[in-house]
Parts: sequence; C-alpha cells; structure tokens
Amino acid sequence: MTRHRDALWLGAICLCEMATMLVFLNYTAVLPILQGEWGLSHGEAGLIFSAYQASYLLAVLVLATLTDRMDTRTIYLASAVWAGLAGLAFPFLAEGFFSAALLRALAGIGLAGTYVPGMRLVAQRFGSANRGVAIACYASAFGVGSAASLFATGQLVRISGWRLAMGMTALGPLLAAAVAAFVLSPAPPPPGQTSRLLDGRVFRNRPAMWMIAAYCAHNWELFGMRAWLPPFLAAGLIRSGAGVVDASSFAAAWTAIVLLVGSVSNVAGGWVSDRWGRVRVIVASQLCSAAVSLGIGWLFHAPLWLVMAAAALYNVFATSDSGALSTGVTELADPTLLGATLALQSCLGFLAAAVSPGAAGFVLDALQRDGGTAPTSAWQWGPAFGILGLGVLMGPLSMLALRRAKAREVSAQT
Repeated sequence: MTRHRDALWLGAICLCEMATMLVFLNYTAVLPILQGEWGLSHGEAGLIFSAYQASYLLAVLVLATLTDRMDTRTIYLASAVWAGLAGLAFPFLAEGFFSAALLRALAGIGLAGTYVPGMRLVAQRFGSANRGVAIACYASAFGVGSAASLFATGQLVRISGWRLAMGMTALGPLLAAAVAAFVLSPAPPPPGQTSRLLDGRVFRNRPAMWMIAAYCAHNWELFGMRAWLPPFLAAGLIRSGAGVVDASSFAAAWTAIVLLVGSVSNVAGGWVSDRWGRVRVIVASQLCSAAVSLGIGWLFHAPLWLVMAAAALYNVFATSDSGALSTGVTELADPTLLGATLALQSCLGFLAAAVSPGAAGFVLDALQRDGGTAPTSAWQWGPAFGILGLGVLMGPLSMLALRRAKAREVSAQT
C-alpha cells in the first residue's frame, strides 16, 4: 500500500513539474520569429535564453538553501505562482532585447523555487534502493515539460501568433500551484539543520564537488542544445524554401518529440545506474553525447531525415545521465547539508547553462559571412555545436577525479 501511495505521489509531483516547465522553452519555439521581428543578432537571442538560466542560478542559491530552514512546500507554491505571473508578463510587455531579457530573467526565479525544492521532496521520500529511478522520473518530467512547452507553443503560434501562444503556456505554472497545494504536505526541515548560503562545508566535500562538476558539463551541453536545436532545424527548413512561421512550428514539434524520447532515456539511465553504478552511466552517456555534439552541426546540408535522426540520438545521449548525476549528488552530500549542496549544484550547473547558449550564439555571429542574420552554413553550425561537445567532455574527467577522491578517503580511513 505504501508503494502504491508513493507511486501516486511521485506521479502527481512529476505532473506539477511538467506544468511549471510550460514556460521554459516557449521562447525558444518562437525565437526565429522574434529574431526577424526585433532584428536580434544570434548573440542577443542566445543571451535572452541565458537570462533565464542566469537568474535561476542566483535565485536557487537562496531558495534551495532556504529548504534547510523553512517549509519546502511553501517555497514551491509561491515560486510556481511567480513563474506563471512572470510568464504572463512576457507577451504583454516584451518589445525587444532588453525587455525580453528582463522578463525571462524574472521567470527564471520561479524555476529556482520549484525544480530543486521538488527534487529535495523526492529525495527525502524515497530510500536509496529506489531513489535513483524516482529522481530520474522527476528529472524526466523536466524534459517532458520542456517538450510540451515547445510543442504547444509551436502549434499555438500558427493559430494565434506568438504573444497569445506564450500567454497560454504561462498558465501551466499556475495550474501546478493549484495541484501541488492539494498534493504536497507541509515539509519542514529536519531538526538541527543550520546550513548557510554558500556553506563552506559543501566545498570541502570533494566527491560531491566532482559530481557537481560533471553536472556542470552536462548542463553546458544540454541547455546549449535546447536553445539552438530548434533554430538549427528551422534554418535547414528555411534554406529549403519553407516560411519562417511554418519552419519554426515544425522544428518546435520535432524537437518536442526528441525531448520526449530523451525523457525515456533519462528514466532508463536512472534505472541502469541503480544497478551498474552512477559513474559508469555518466561516463558512457557523456562520451556518446559529445560525439554527436561534435558532428551534428556539420549535417546542416544533409537530407532532412538524417538531421532529424541525429537530433533524436543527440537528445537520448544528452539526457540519459541526468538522473544518475542528480542522484549521485544527493548520495554524496552530507544529509544535514542536502539543501545547501543541491543549491550549489544548481547554481554552478545553471551557470554553465547560462553561458553556453550565448557562447554558441556568438560563434554563429562570428562566422556569419553574408551580412544576414540567418545562419546558412555548416561552417557556422558545426563549430557552434562543437563547443558544446568540448564542454561536456569535462564530465568524464570529473568522474575520474571522483574515483581518485573516494579512493583517498578510503585509504585515509584505513
């Protein structure tokens, strides 16, 4: 009976996570349209996406650490409402680069107060035997919600224009708040937890820090991919003669399907890591995803079916280590510093996520040769995705350092 209740509870919180994510990639779905309407460069377009991650990494330091001091449920509910209201403000107030970046930054605060606090609730409810697959399910809800955000926005923009499309997807976090208010029980911190903002004790936990380093490498690639894969597919369709709106809609729909496939690989990776070990799954996933990152941009002029297949494979490998990474951090953290450790993980991970989309965008700008705004060559897309692949290779190196750190700990104890 307890397992049945746990499964229902996990399903409900995953549903809430999916709903809060409806605002996450709605901007990406309409990015080619906004670039044309506002005259954005690739660097500016990437920075608007990065503003969301940048505000997240600052807010998560405070909000995730607060879960060591106050009721996690309260933080979750307030943040979900904030995310919805900030999402609704974008279609009414955004008129160009600066206003769009500011409004996306405000929306990022909402994600900071829902994703990591929700992960803490999952980690505390499930024991070590099932925690890997439980956290993988929760992390996969991030991907499913992202896919729903892309797909819904991409379809709505064809019917109603980008402002109404973004406004309708902003209702998702408000729905999540309503559901969570009924599902989540009060979750005060365990007695005796007194972690501080950027608690120095977390930095002294070398194994946890190396796992966080691998998470940073993972986010560098994953969020760069999520920002630029839809425009990459849309650019290929536009080159073949499609209109901007139709190309953007199709690219968003296919990327949504790709993200759904990746969510399955996320759960599968978490299940395998419960049996074969976190490190093995992380290293294998990141080496494979790096190989695809280094190659996919050079397929810009390839047949559409090949590019679409490569995009699907890309997301499978890029997300299959998510559950193993997040579970690994919770297992290596000091239990009395779990909130502070998760805060640092998210802060550093989303710092990488904030930088990589802009970095890829500036590479596209630097290699633009025809004076236009649309990237039209594999010589642009290849290096842009290539820097994502080079970044994720830091993950396997971090896992090597993790093994050495744990070996030194064992040696010191004996």
